[in-house]
Amino acid sequence: MSKIMKREEVDDKYKWDLTKIYSSDEEIAKDMKLVKEKANDLLKYKGKLTSSSDNLLKATDDYFDLMRIMDKLIVYAHMKSDEDKSVAKSEELVGKIDRLSDEISELLAFYSPELLGNDYELVEKYISENDGLKKYDFMFKDLFREKDHILSLEQEEMMARLGEVFSVSENAFRMLDDVNMKFGFIKDEDGKKQELTGTNYSTYLKSRDRRVRRDAFESLYNAYNDFKQTYAALLKGNVKSNFFVSNTRKYNSPLEMSLYSDNIDKKLYYSLIEKVHNNLDIMEDYMKLRKEILGLDEVHMYDVYAPLVDNISKKFTYEEAKELVLKALEPLGETYINDLKSIFESGCIDVYNNKGKRSGAYSWGSYDTLPYVLLNFEGKFTDVSTVAHELGHSMHSFYSHKYQEYHDSGYPIFLAEIASTVNEIFLNRYCSLHAETKEEKAYYLNNLLENFRTTLIRQTMFAEFELKIHDLEESGEVLTEELLCDTYLDLNKKYFTDAAVSDDLIKLEWARIPHFYTSFYVYKYATGISVACRIVSDILDKKEGALDNYMKFLSSGGNDFPLEILRKTGIDIANDNTIDKALEIFRETLKEFKEIIS
Repeated sequence: MSKIMKREEVDDKYKWDLTKIYSSDEEIAKDMKLVKEKANDLLKYKGKLTSSSDNLLKATDDYFDLMRIMDKLIVYAHMKSDEDKSVAKSEELVGKIDRLSDEISELLAFYSPELLGNDYELVEKYISENDGLKKYDFMFKDLFREKDHILSLEQEEMMARLGEVFSVSENAFRMLDDVNMKFGFIKDEDGKKQELTGTNYSTYLKSRDRRVRRDAFESLYNAYNDFKQTYAALLKGNVKSNFFVSNTRKYNSPLEMSLYSDNIDKKLYYSLIEKVHNNLDIMEDYMKLRKEILGLDEVHMYDVYAPLVDNISKKFTYEEAKELVLKALEPLGETYINDLKSIFESGCIDVYNNKGKRSGAYSWGSYDTLPYVLLNFEGKFTDVSTVAHELGHSMHSFYSHKYQEYHDSGYPIFLAEIASTVNEIFLNRYCSLHAETKEEKAYYLNNLLENFRTTLIRQTMFAEFELKIHDLEESGEVLTEELLCDTYLDLNKKYFTDAAVSDDLIKLEWARIPHFYTSFYVYKYATGISVACRIVSDILDKKEGALDNYMKFLSSGGNDFPLEILRKTGIDIANDNTIDKALEIFRETLKEFKEIIS
């Protein structure tokens, strides 16, 4: 077993350089002081925000100038902490910055209610007479859409204070799931006793040894079974909070509330579910093939992650990973590749694990910094795929920040997973086309199949579960652990079809899904991979304007509603066949995989 290095033992060229953001404590303190001064100065507009077009412009400019600095402070503090969670000074800074952010939010809470106390006609008048306000046109339009759902200043302040109450269910879930849950011990492939954790569970579920897979599955879900009443109470509390907030803000439902900010009609949500339902024969074929390849009498839930093809044994250096990603993304054009090379060489990527470093991976940054990327690179192909994924986010942010004003630069979550998934698909396609053996090609195709199964199909199942439990709550049903389990098991049987056995314990899977505490979010993964498939297909097919449209998408940030941004690039997911085409690619990939392994 390789030793985990201390932070100082990692070569500097593999560590991000946060001094590009702040090079001293004095610089941080200066910006913290500046933020407070700017926030207090903004209070002079309270009660006078819309007394003139000049006041509205100056207040809005000053507000966003302040938020740019606040964003930079937040990004720096949290990334510094993520380098090594054991450094008390970094954790202390996170606490200070987060408290400052809360303080600023409370001071500036007057802005939206005061602006929305007017009719939109006044804002339109001000925009027509003051050219400086034109850059905020979409922002104002978007904000006034929310007018019917914005409360009085006193009520908004109350809702802000209640935010901590509304997050109790999620916080308790995370504490229970991450800290308190114990899943017992199992024997690994070598017969050695190992403690099962939420982290290593997925590794054991992919074991070639079916006994190991079954033991891990049963041990994990038997533990959840012991706490199912508690998990049910937490999820029920979250659902009830959703209804309280949606009713208070005068939405027709929590679903409508969730979709409203993106200006998305619930028909898209229902359409996604319907389209997946109509293509579940793909899942049936896939499960039958899984049964055949693994030589099983029947496929159980602990068999669905077992690899169908041996993992490629090759280990990649980080330099090899970069070169592979660059080659795979060449269809995105010279400009994209050159800019990507610049990001790779920017000193903004933290590559290897070290003691105390945050696990996982992410891409982050602020408007006034380059995108930063945290990795925990170990050399597996999955790590190469993570590099492609996170740099997809980085390039989306890079172009959005380059071409959009600060207030329009943040792309909405609905669009957030598209660029990262585009990169992953390109990588898998490239590796599949350049595979040296049939086995290697089959591995990459199976990787793509699993992306479809876990992202397009599984996330849609999750989305339907969320819809059903909210409908049950609205109809007056009590969300007991039994009802939640029965609802989930029925859906699992539907999505996995009769070609797989939905073991009774799988009915508890809902209890371990953290995304259910950010309600009606998961469907965006399914729509995201659908759009990404369309983009990749159009570019590879050299469809006229496809690459220009994609670059336009990357450069749009959040300067319009998500579906409008997509429509400008030739994709109308709410009305066209984008989802159907993704399902068809799933079907074609399965057919190609069958031919390779036959």
